[in-house]
Amino acid sequence: MKYILLSRLQRINKYQLWLISVALATMLTESIVAIMEWLLKGEISFDYLLTGLVASLLVASLICAMIIVFLDQLSSLNDDNIQLSTIVTALPIPLALFDDKRNLQMLNPEFTKVFGYRLRDIPNLSAWQLQAFPDPVYRETIGAEWQKRFENDDQEFQPLEIKVRCKNGLNKHVMTTATRIGGAGKKMQLVLLYDISKRINAMNALAESRSLLQSVIETIPMRVFWKDLHSRYLGCNSQFARDGGFTRTEDLLGKVDQQLSWRNQALRYRADDRQVMQSNLPKLAYEEPQTTPEGKEILLRTSKAPLRNSLGETIGVLGVYDDITELKKIENELWLAKTMVDKSKTAFFCLDSKGMVTYVNDYACQSLGYSRDELVGMAPWEFDPDLLASAWSNIWQRLRDCEIVSHESRHRRKDGTIFPVELTCHYIAHNGLELSFTFAQNISERKRLDTELRIAATAFESQEGMMITDADAVILKVNKSFTEITGYASEEAIGQKMNILNSGIHDALFFAEMWQSIDSKGVWQGEIWNRRKNGNIFPEWLTISAVKSPDGKITHYVGTMMDITARKAIEQHIHHLAHFDALTDLPNRTLLIDRLHQAIAQARRERSLLALLYLDLDKFKPVNDSFGHDVGDLLLKEVANRLEACVKRETDTVSRLGGDEFVILLCQLDRHSAAGLVAENILSSLNQPFVIQQHTLDISSSIGIAVYPDDGLEANSLMKNADNAMYQAKCAGRGCFRFFRPKADG
Repeated sequence: MKYILLSRLQRINKYQLWLISVALATMLTESIVAIMEWLLKGEISFDYLLTGLVASLLVASLICAMIIVFLDQLSSLNDDNIQLSTIVTALPIPLALFDDKRNLQMLNPEFTKVFGYRLRDIPNLSAWQLQAFPDPVYRETIGAEWQKRFENDDQEFQPLEIKVRCKNGLNKHVMTTATRIGGAGKKMQLVLLYDISKRINAMNALAESRSLLQSVIETIPMRVFWKDLHSRYLGCNSQFARDGGFTRTEDLLGKVDQQLSWRNQALRYRADDRQVMQSNLPKLAYEEPQTTPEGKEILLRTSKAPLRNSLGETIGVLGVYDDITELKKIENELWLAKTMVDKSKTAFFCLDSKGMVTYVNDYACQSLGYSRDELVGMAPWEFDPDLLASAWSNIWQRLRDCEIVSHESRHRRKDGTIFPVELTCHYIAHNGLELSFTFAQNISERKRLDTELRIAATAFESQEGMMITDADAVILKVNKSFTEITGYASEEAIGQKMNILNSGIHDALFFAEMWQSIDSKGVWQGEIWNRRKNGNIFPEWLTISAVKSPDGKITHYVGTMMDITARKAIEQHIHHLAHFDALTDLPNRTLLIDRLHQAIAQARRERSLLALLYLDLDKFKPVNDSFGHDVGDLLLKEVANRLEACVKRETDTVSRLGGDEFVILLCQLDRHSAAGLVAENILSSLNQPFVIQQHTLDISSSIGIAVYPDDGLEANSLMKNADNAMYQAKCAGRGCFRFFRPKADG
């Protein structure tokens, strides 16, 4: 009722309220004044009524003013209550108000909206706790924590995180706080409950996401790390930590590369970081070295990208890398293997089970004249005229039986030319893929060499003796002619030194000069005297050639020999004919002059004497005229025999110049008279009768003597002066000798 009256008073105009107040006050005051004066005096005077009227007006105005002020304050308070009620109603935070007896006084709509409970569901705090915390242990724990916070009046109530069961049975995470309100006599608890379920769920999701991210980072088979703007490590996975020599990822946080085992590469790493952060562009899949804690250098494949925050600002660098040391090694080995296959001088073909070419190397393309694109997809019988397509199934079956198929065939180039090849086919199977890899070796050169070897083998068995030795002159191979010439069978000669044929005629200097020529010029040839197996010494024409490796080192010697016994005999016969008289077999003029030159040189060295005896037969012409040339020839032979008998030293020479002229060379004389003694002996011998074909012939001779050096220093002058001395002997009567005397001596 009072709230209705106050509400109506608040709706009345202030002037109207004053009029009402004055009217009521005047009526009441005048009535009281009139009654009081009547009772006291028995009369009603105008002065009392006027005084009452004034008093009523003053009191009515004062009371009206007080009422108006009260109503204004009441209106303001009502507005505040309305505003507060509106705020509480609109407040998006659950709110509950309990009195000091723990009874619930108020719930705002948000409370009901969030938890589903109404005021009738939880009339007091105990009912609320039973429904919000059904677990008794948890309920007791929360109650104790709540009471502890309220017992400490000096400190602000600390928020308490609780888990509330809603009316629908779901649980929500709530951050609750409480505040005491009201005077000392009446303590109210205003409880605010912040629903943090979404935040908790988000935090849990974030934690789960972070855990998942960490699991992903740990599961990635690569090293992952991230740094700040100063290249300090903010995080990494366990593999990265182990590379750095740590067991925990936390041990790397805040460190820089200079503090880790790869300090030698730190400047390089930091330069890469700056490049990525300054350009805001990633640097992907580049290779770089790294030093392990053990001091070993490995190779990495690294990628780095800018690390950005939610605003897109670069706050560091994110990097991943993998140890590709072994991969690089395998890569290099594969590259080397592929390069070796591609660059080898053997054609390589890879065929599938149908015989189609799936891969060829460079040399296969070069040898056939096709490009790789042309060869891939072809069948081998398209360029092998000796292979039939129908034969492939049999070949494939043999390959699958792990047989290595090897044979000679021919290949046809794109231009139609054909060349011989040797094919070696293998079979491999991997992951269900069956292939044949075939090597095709161009054997044109081998065929040519085979032909040359056959020719060489035929030539080796020629009429010339041949032997092949190693670098130490140990015989490795001989031919049949060698055996025929030397008498040594192949098994007897092989393994022996070349000196088994040494005759002993040549001295060590001869062989030293021979081997020096072979080593310097690569060949020596000449006449040599060797010994056969039976001990016979024979002349041979020997050629020894050195076989050298590409680096110039001698590996073998090849010797060819010819038995020149017959040729030597012919040469000696020709030499004899050229230097000896055909009739008397005495040295002729040519040989005499040669020996005379040698004798003069020796006499000049030894400062000795030599003499030339120039002899001419007397009365020889009548013998030819009387008895014929046959008898004359026999007489000349007999004269030659007697001259040789008179000159017994091996150093002396008896020669026939022609006709009936003979010259005797006496070397190493110690006096002039020695030549005269020989001349006297010759004259005495020739004065004896000659019996030729039952004819007794008497002849004599005239001898001229020239002595070196008195009668000449050269061969021609000595011959000339000896001839002149002979004519001097003829002029003296024949049958005598004369020493050369110049004509001036008469």
